[in-house]
Amino acid sequence: MSLILKIFLFFLISTSTFAENLKNQIVYINMEKLFNESIVGISFNEKISKLSKSNQEKIKNLEEEIKTEDNNINSKRNILSEEELKNKISDLNEKIKRYQAILKKNQDDINKKKIDGSNIILNNLKPILSEYSKKNSISMVLQKQNVVIGKKELDITEDIIKILNEKIKKIDIN
Repeated sequence: MSLILKIFLFFLISTSTFAENLKNQIVYINMEKLFNESIVGISFNEKISKLSKSNQEKIKNLEEEIKTEDNNINSKRNILSEEELKNKISDLNEKIKRYQAILKKNQDDINKKKIDGSNIILNNLKPILSEYSKKNSISMVLQKQNVVIGKKELDITEDIIKILNEKIKKIDIN
């Protein structure tokens, strides 16, 4: 009987110690916050925003030109011959296709730059997380979006942002 009690106590203590150690070895990080509040993330987001605004300004002139031409065609619809009307409509349709192609190209370029920039940041982040995990005996880092509930003490986002801010300030996305 005494042996069974000792084995039970041993497993009870071992299990609670294991659970306590495991609890301290799993942490989470808020990647969205990291990308929005770190120096490199802010710099990256500003570059993407500037590129997007620049693209919008470039196509705004073409958009205005299309609107003006459309209004011009509509106002002269009764005056123009059928052939002239078809030619003008055809020219307008070509401008609209060009406009749509430019819009798509601009969006594709921005999306590619977002992906490339995010990958650069993540590649710089991996060794930081690895070193931090070794230093703090962490066995697993989860993304906050995948955590249903967790103690605030397990959130390492602020610590990682500080380290990332010391290591990298900006990236080139050109």
